[in-house]
Amino acid sequence: MKKLAEYKDKIHTCSKCGLCQSVCPVYKATGNDCTVSRGLFIMLRGLIKGDLKMSAKINRYLDLCLKCGACSKFCPSEIDVVDIIVSAKAEYFNKHPFEKLISFIQRVFIFGIGVKLLGLFSKNIKGKEFEKKVIYFGGCGNKLKGNEAVVKLLNSCSIQVITPDFECCGIPFLMRGDVENFNKYKKSFLKILNKQGVKEIVTTCASCEKTLKDYIKDTPEMSDIRVKNIYEYIRENNLKLKLKAPQRVTFHKPCNINNFEDIEWILNNTENLEYTQMEGYDECCGLNGLSKIKEYKIMSKIFRAKHNNIINSRAKIVLTSCLGCETALSLYSTGKYRVFDFAEFLRKNCC
Repeated sequence: MKKLAEYKDKIHTCSKCGLCQSVCPVYKATGNDCTVSRGLFIMLRGLIKGDLKMSAKINRYLDLCLKCGACSKFCPSEIDVVDIIVSAKAEYFNKHPFEKLISFIQRVFIFGIGVKLLGLFSKNIKGKEFEKKVIYFGGCGNKLKGNEAVVKLLNSCSIQVITPDFECCGIPFLMRGDVENFNKYKKSFLKILNKQGVKEIVTTCASCEKTLKDYIKDTPEMSDIRVKNIYEYIRENNLKLKLKAPQRVTFHKPCNINNFEDIEWILNNTENLEYTQMEGYDECCGLNGLSKIKEYKIMSKIFRAKHNNIINSRAKIVLTSCLGCETALSLYSTGKYRVFDFAEFLRKNCC
């Protein structure tokens, strides 16, 4: 990862047009220009020039950023805002022991012991053998849920699924600025992948998919590896799906998914599935805000907006394709709807 100073020219290209304000969830909730990319860039430029020092106050604004990337997609200068924010977070992380303590707790107790304990109830199956083979990267999701949904769906496409014992993709640590531990997860992934000799990787999680693609993009010797989500395979193979009984659903599009058309194709071509697109279906769920207890008033506005959009869709089932989004949406559902990973939903409900 580049150091913050290396982004000096990129930050300078920000014209302060303010278009990012129209798509930033946190700005919509606060109206504070320090929470949106153009305001953050003014502060970061001051850090690079030496006019400002990295402080808890600046870090607060870096933390308020949900890392959803909406501003980047809307930016006329095509600035990758998330990369710059994470680089700044890394500088703060490296200088503050308390940040390292939080990351340690997160790594050992949440993504370590916690995931392994919950994974005792997961179901893994071997599946059928076919000429075409793919590696399934399930990350934390595989440990929590098992691989049954992926294996059965891809076996229906005459694809064999290999399931090595991968760790977390590391994205939660990168978002905290803990680059060292993120790189450890990356190294572990590449080491396991090298042993397999299979050139295609499938995942069901949008965040994992983006992270793995970034791994491979940054590793020239892995340039022939392809990462795809399961919904691409389902559409490519024109897999006909039918629910056991009619159900009405809506879908939350994770920030990191770039091929929603494949998911839409399945939603619109699965028999007995009635899909209604909620307002703001592609707006951030606010996952990164779950850890910001001190900022509850701000984050609750984001959660409430998403919750109300789901309610207004009149669907009692919300589907998504990211473990983090699934967790966040479930936590503030207040029992008014149920949230499922799309692949798991198809496995449980299809004939």
